[in-house]
Amino acid sequence: MPLVNAPIRIAVAGGNYSGLSAMRELYLQLLATGPDYDGTKQAPPNPNVKITLIDRRDGFVHYLGMTRGLCQSDYGNKLWVPYSSMPWLLHPSISVKKGIVSRIASRHIELADTSDRVEFDYLVVALGLSRTAPIGVAASTRDEYLKDMDKQRALIGNAQSVVVVGGGA
Repeated sequence: MPLVNAPIRIAVAGGNYSGLSAMRELYLQLLATGPDYDGTKQAPPNPNVKITLIDRRDGFVHYLGMTRGLCQSDYGNKLWVPYSSMPWLLHPSISVKKGIVSRIASRHIELADTSDRVEFDYLVVALGLSRTAPIGVAASTRDEYLKDMDKQRALIGNAQSVVVVGGGA
């Protein structure tokens, strides 16, 4: 596909439930436009679109399974899904930038602790919320996450009693 003008730049800030859903929909609507591309096969490159996912982590965290994951290590270890394992995020028109959004301006995002900026024409803000441990995840890499989960499981295992407050949604 020939380049028409400068590519449309779309930034998605936040990569958990809403951000990842937006990324997949952008992939399906703008890049995988043929019937053969459902997210499992790579769609052809499109020089007219550039989509950037910005997240503080290098993977998706399935928070809804966290209470079970704190009790069952085999299940808990599967709750972090690296972005690199999602074929559609590896598309040549998509990039994943690991960083913390510090400022959103009218045409760019600034990242904390760096001079990096992500320029955009369109922006999806899906920053969600932060929870504290043990349900929240402070880790920014899968290795950090696995260490934190092991630590939390040990604390729970060594406790004389456990109180569950609330039943969840």
